Amino acid sequence: MPDKKQKLIIVDASAVLHRAWHALPKLTDPKGRIVNAVYGFTTLLLKLLREQKPDYITITFDTKAPTFRHKKYKEYKATRVPQPQEFYDQIPIVKDLISAFDIQIFAKDGFEADDLIGTINNISSEIPNLKSIIISGDKDLFQLVDDKTEVYFLKQGLAQMKIYNQDAVFQRFDLNPKRLIDFKALSGDPSDNIPGVKNIGPKTALGLIKKFGSIEKIYQHLEKCHTKKEDCQIKESLADLLLKNKKEAFLGKELVTIKQDVKGIDNLENCKIKNINQEKVKAMFEKLGFNSLIRRLEQASLSQQNKLF
Repeated sequence: MPDKKQKLIIVDASAVLHRAWHALPKLTDPKGRIVNAVYGFTTLLLKLLREQKPDYITITFDTKAPTFRHKKYKEYKATRVPQPQEFYDQIPIVKDLISAFDIQIFAKDGFEADDLIGTINNISSEIPNLKSIIISGDKDLFQLVDDKTEVYFLKQGLAQMKIYNQDAVFQRFDLNPKRLIDFKALSGDPSDNIPGVKNIGPKTALGLIKKFGSIEKIYQHLEKCHTKKEDCQIKESLADLLLKNKKEAFLGKELVTIKQDVKGIDNLENCKIKNINQEKVKAMFEKLGFNSLIRRLEQASLSQQNKLF
């Protein structure tokens, strides 16, 4: 009899909270605090517990500290517009709520949540018959998709999610997931303020990556062109651009690549699903004015009990 399939859910909290913040009206709790992002996050968490019935679950956060990417390139994400303080004030509240659910949280100074997700997902690959589902609205995470990993991408607010497996990534980008790293390194990314190679747009970058497979192979080919120009498969003007911006291309790749070996994350033992302490979570819901979610909590708890027993 084959081993039973298991499921790990990894939630990108920052992405979910941002989607909830922009999608929902400014709800307030009995103390007058704005909690719309907390409410949206909680409704999604209950939905995941009820419908996905995971065996493991964990939630990752960014921290305020600069990451290794900021230290490498000070302009990294410099164009990002800060949210109002009312958004950031909800982060400690949602962390308290996650703790009430007894769900493992990961956050580490110097790294983004993406790097923690990459590391957790990498560790999960060592567990037989375990499938990873990453919940996010960040396309950068598509590079992690493989035969055991899918990204449930938040399309509009929190209401719609599109499942990205390997086929879906290829259909959208005409590239395999791992090659998205090289594509973005060449073409740049305004949202993260990654420069890419000057004057190389998405169409040219796509053609180069489809032809050569990676940035390293592009530059290996250019090295050969120095000795045998007649064998060069890149036109001279484009080759000049690439050579002049070689440093930027490899910097881009370093910035884009999600780390999968962050120290301090060694196993998933603490991520195993646990019975929800309904009284503890209900008390939190009542404190926040989330009385409408209590019925959903009962449904999520039943799903977990069915999974555990």
